[in-house]
Amino acid sequence: MQRSSLWSLAFVCATVAQAQTPICTIQGSGTASALDGTVVTTTGTVTAVFLGTGTMQGYFIEDPTCDSDPATSNGVFVYQPNASGITVGQRLQVTGTVDEFQGLTEIRTVTAVQQLGTAVVAPTQLTLPIGDPALWERYEGMLVRFPQALVVNDTENWLRYGEVVLGPERAFTATQLVDPNDVVASGTTSTGSANVTAVLTREDLNLRGRIILDDGRTSSYPEPPPLQSVEGTLRTGSTVTDLVAVVHYAFDEYRLQPVGVVPIAHQARPALPEVGGTVRVASLNVLNYFTTLGVWGAATQAEQQRQRTKLVAALQAVDADAVVLCELENNDAAWTDLLAALNMAMGTGTYVGLEEDASGSGGTKSIILYKPSVLSATGPLYELNTFTFQRPHLTQSFTVNATGGRFLLSSMHLRSKLCDNATGANVDQGDGQGCYNALRRTQVQELLAHWSGIRSTTGIAAQLVVGDLNAYAQEDPLDALRAAGMSTLLGEEEHSYRFEGRFGTLDHVLATDALEGVVTGAAVWHINSDEPAELDYHEDNLANYQANAFRCSDHDMLVVGLDAADLNVGVSGLASTSPFIFHAQANTLSWSGPDTHRFAVELLDGTGRTIARTMSINGSAVLDMHGRAAGVYLWRCVDQGMGLVQAGRYLHP
Repeated sequence: MQRSSLWSLAFVCATVAQAQTPICTIQGSGTASALDGTVVTTTGTVTAVFLGTGTMQGYFIEDPTCDSDPATSNGVFVYQPNASGITVGQRLQVTGTVDEFQGLTEIRTVTAVQQLGTAVVAPTQLTLPIGDPALWERYEGMLVRFPQALVVNDTENWLRYGEVVLGPERAFTATQLVDPNDVVASGTTSTGSANVTAVLTREDLNLRGRIILDDGRTSSYPEPPPLQSVEGTLRTGSTVTDLVAVVHYAFDEYRLQPVGVVPIAHQARPALPEVGGTVRVASLNVLNYFTTLGVWGAATQAEQQRQRTKLVAALQAVDADAVVLCELENNDAAWTDLLAALNMAMGTGTYVGLEEDASGSGGTKSIILYKPSVLSATGPLYELNTFTFQRPHLTQSFTVNATGGRFLLSSMHLRSKLCDNATGANVDQGDGQGCYNALRRTQVQELLAHWSGIRSTTGIAAQLVVGDLNAYAQEDPLDALRAAGMSTLLGEEEHSYRFEGRFGTLDHVLATDALEGVVTGAAVWHINSDEPAELDYHEDNLANYQANAFRCSDHDMLVVGLDAADLNVGVSGLASTSPFIFHAQANTLSWSGPDTHRFAVELLDGTGRTIARTMSINGSAVLDMHGRAAGVYLWRCVDQGMGLVQAGRYLHP
């Protein structure tokens, strides 16, 4: 009671002159005040007020005529939790103790506040990028204005703390735009460090352009969330123009506390990109779709149901004829569960799946889904999974049913940038490419040799490669792929992933020359990287959950259109290493052999027990799957006369 009375009694017109310490003297030109712990009396005009429960419980005052030294701030924060009657424009004389509170110079333990009249403070004009991040100190506590359009670059702490990260433009990861090896980004050198200085310069530009926009509150999960759109989100890429705020320092970072309404223009959620063509291919890293709960993906059945709902919504919306999915649990349960849910939504038998387990390696794997009504899987499913890799890489030859045109579709998911157990050349080399860049280069070289062999074996030159390369557009793995003749089909300033407020394409679309001319369009559907992570399926985010495609993963979906009429129909023939062509159509499985030799086909269940067997007639064998239980089956073709054996896997929906 006595302390509250003090504030009301002290808030009167001044009658006695007080010895003054100007705000700029309190702030000084260093990062900390030389008057820390000293009782002072100072005068300034109120520029922003944050009082009440859940706020910073204070106000900012500024003296624009304090001095002419640009290195000293003219504003300061006054921490006075029980203050009342404070409004913007009041000219106040404040007596209190200078305190360096976790890096912020403020006045606290206020003993007297006197109103000396009113005044107007014109905000100091600033633009981003700032010359040096250290220069924010000279504006600490001051009212500032940004006339430019600032872009929302990160929302990691939006729902929890009401914070977003702004910048002068969309911030790209340095190696998305700058090649560490070549001064000209189109170069294809995949070793060396001749241009690392340019990479570091670009990263410095990102740091100088970064500033947090806070919401003036200190409580977690503020309601309603600041700057929320009518779609219940806040997408990166949204813009804030003509922002007026005060510069504050808290939690080891400079930040802006807004004054008045924040003038935001929301980026709307995008429709599916139009890529044209008669065949559509898509790719998505599904961010650990696991049926083993509590490992890398969902922790509970409810979480898994929400994760599945979002993924199915995305896959149903893209309605692709073939889809490469990365990062499913390395078992049969996860991919068959997701496929069953997708077929339930789109119709029984809409998609069939192709996959290979990574024997004994655990972790994740990739799969290929395709529509048998549009495409036929001809020839074996090729896979590469040497000790160099963490998961099998798949290639399947497809025939377009309507035209007979053929192409190869390959999955790709290289080693991540996580530094776990990195040694030697795989340690982060400080060139912007992160850990395990050397291993990713090696993986690419093995894949290039593998793919070359498949193209030679099948006689199909048209190859499309999609997936998560864990490498940005100008990094060594992409250089190696381009040097080998593969074309990258996404734009340089495109993005499929956001990390620490920086964007780039970890996910890529690549094509051989024979396929590039068939591509009618390639695009990224930005359903994930621009969305707040807190809109995903986890229990902690249940209040914000939306049963739609947005934030179904952390990677965006890639979409490619192909003109099937331009695909080559002729094939030079299959080598003896891949003699049998397997085709799944609705409830019928068929195989054709390399010649008229008779061969046997065996169908096995998951335990390896033979449950059906048939012999070929005129080089072809057929099995009827009507009445068979849904699940994964193994098949094996045996031509004893030629000594040929081939096996594969089939998911019966």
